Amino acid sequence: MFSGRLGLLFLACGLAIAGVAWAGLKGESAPPLAQPEPPLASPPDALLQPAPETTLPAVEPTAEATDPALNLGSPLLFFALRSGGGSHIRVQPSGVTAQYPLTSGEWDDRDPAVSPDGSRLAFASSRGGGWDLYLMQLATGDIRRLTETEGYEGRPTWSPDGLWLAYEAYYGDDLDIWVLPVDGGQPAIQLTDDPASDLAPSWDPNGRRIAFISDRSGFPDLFLADLDKPVDRFTNLSQTPDVAESDPAFDPAGVRIAYSTWTDGLEQTWLMDASEPTSVQWIGQGGRPRWYPDGSVLTAILSAPTRAQVVTYGLSPDGAPLGVSVAGQLDGLSWTATAKLPSWVAAADPAADAVTEEGSQEATRLGLVTLPGVVPDGLALSQSVFEPFMGLRQRAGSELGWDFLGQLDLAFVDLNDPLPPGFSYSDWLHTGRAFALTQAAYQAGWVEVVRQDFGSLTYWQVFVRTAAQDGSLGEPLRARPWDLDARYAGNSAVYDQGGGPKPEIPSGYYVDFTSLAAGYGFERLPALNNWRTFYPAARFSEFTLTGGLDWLQAMLELYPPEAIATPTPFQTPTQTPTNTPRPTPTPWWWRWRTPTPVPTLSSTPTPLP
Repeated sequence: MFSGRLGLLFLACGLAIAGVAWAGLKGESAPPLAQPEPPLASPPDALLQPAPETTLPAVEPTAEATDPALNLGSPLLFFALRSGGGSHIRVQPSGVTAQYPLTSGEWDDRDPAVSPDGSRLAFASSRGGGWDLYLMQLATGDIRRLTETEGYEGRPTWSPDGLWLAYEAYYGDDLDIWVLPVDGGQPAIQLTDDPASDLAPSWDPNGRRIAFISDRSGFPDLFLADLDKPVDRFTNLSQTPDVAESDPAFDPAGVRIAYSTWTDGLEQTWLMDASEPTSVQWIGQGGRPRWYPDGSVLTAILSAPTRAQVVTYGLSPDGAPLGVSVAGQLDGLSWTATAKLPSWVAAADPAADAVTEEGSQEATRLGLVTLPGVVPDGLALSQSVFEPFMGLRQRAGSELGWDFLGQLDLAFVDLNDPLPPGFSYSDWLHTGRAFALTQAAYQAGWVEVVRQDFGSLTYWQVFVRTAAQDGSLGEPLRARPWDLDARYAGNSAVYDQGGGPKPEIPSGYYVDFTSLAAGYGFERLPALNNWRTFYPAARFSEFTLTGGLDWLQAMLELYPPEAIATPTPFQTPTQTPTNTPRPTPTPWWWRWRTPTPVPTLSSTPTPLP
């Protein structure tokens, strides 16, 4: 409330110059859907010149929502949660354990951002084929499409008057910050124009600044754009060449900026005084911080290798208890304090994610099922994971435009057959619940891996390049991938650390396969301790569906206890009419075959609606 009164005071002082409040912010409109290639960005000089035809009104604080369906009530937390292969937006009132779905469908919805008056929800969605911005009227659930381009748009943030959205967009081969009027009255305006990546904007509640992340200085830093300056508009606030900042968020008063970093295996949240950038305070673990409406509490997403949860940090003794419990694969948070749960949402059944505790059940002997149409012939998986794998294969083929899982290096490996060098006896490939991606895809440049350290363990986020590179499939990368082959370039320091980050973010569109696989229950495995010196030990290609079982319990689904206790020749478990895979004489890490689309799913791969 204090920040709202303060904003009104500033507004009253600035009415005399409202006509020129946005002078100097000029750019080019976003490319139309029918255009084969998005236009090049405007030269910096043109961007900084006054442009009456693109002048925006002064940004004003808004009054509270007056819609009778949006009466004042408990603060609401909006978030995106991935489940069953898709990501969709849910809402949870503070102090209530129930979660209510706002979106659904065979696509992804994420990056929720609630308008300042609590009446509308902006979000990014792939429901139209590529990633575009959409607007939902919370009172009715009606959805309107805001952008329709050949590029990618995401991470929207509202101006305090609720008339504009700033967002990140990828047109051509570069991420930049754009500004769009939500009423569609004029084309989008380009705010940043730099060959580096500019992303993750956050609008100052006072209206005149936008914080964002940029690697224009050589490493991701926290920048501030002053909208009142036609020249020297951008300021590097953090200037930390050895630390990568991400996801800034202005507090409700526009005084402090929360942001996150990832260092020494920990993702951490920090607080910076926007007027004194050297004044930095450590808050705690977690990323993508978002403010509770009164500014007394910060919420963040605390990530684990296969799961995440919302954590809260009180910043004042009288900070309100949040009473939220959200966990899973989370992607974006947004708070509002101005609305009750809309009636059409409250009437729906709360969302429930069923968790099957297979580990508590008595082990039942299972058989193997041969994977149809997968190269090489004869690869098989356990009955318990066959259907999830086929569901993942179909979804991945639809989002990528090619049958990525139509070729594997390994699936079930018989207990009597040796695993490749570097694998242990207790590897999940013996259980029939795991598979290994083809290394050929990585060698051919179709796969990129981003290193993520969690404490002393190293994990990899796997991104796969889409067949179509026109923006209709996938999204751009936001971080520099790790180059495992850099260890062979003759640099001893790079060799000792097992490679290094690529010099720049590769251009093009990719699908986050790790997150996609997790939606079907398949988890990534950590690299082995010797991965820096032994390439196969990186183990970025192996995914397993544990189903709540440990390795021994999973093995007992296929083998009797005596076969596991003493690994001696034993009849491979089968279920009529399944086949047992035959070992290949060629080591798996030498089979470098360029991946090609295998149209086993449909005659012509088409994106989801």
